[in-house]
Amino acid sequence: MTYSSGSEAIETVYTYEEWLKEYNRRETKRRIRQRTEHLYYMKQRISGAMMAAIGIVTQFVLDGDATVSLFTLPLGIFLLLTKEKVMIF
Repeated sequence: MTYSSGSEAIETVYTYEEWLKEYNRRETKRRIRQRTEHLYYMKQRISGAMMAAIGIVTQFVLDGDATVSLFTLPLGIFLLLTKEKVMIF
């Protein structure tokens, strides 16, 4: 493997054992990052489902007062359907 940065070149040669160790380290980091991201989105969707449920339930508990539902129901639906990171856990 040769890296060139202008006039100087850096050459790195790996043995199979070194390459395998580096490959496993990178693969482990990738899996951890993927699992962490999956858990983040699951938490966000659960939070969205709870917000939507609160928005629906408050309609019946507060005898038709829609003030809370105007905020919580759209926010819950947004959190359920978005593919962006919106919340901070």
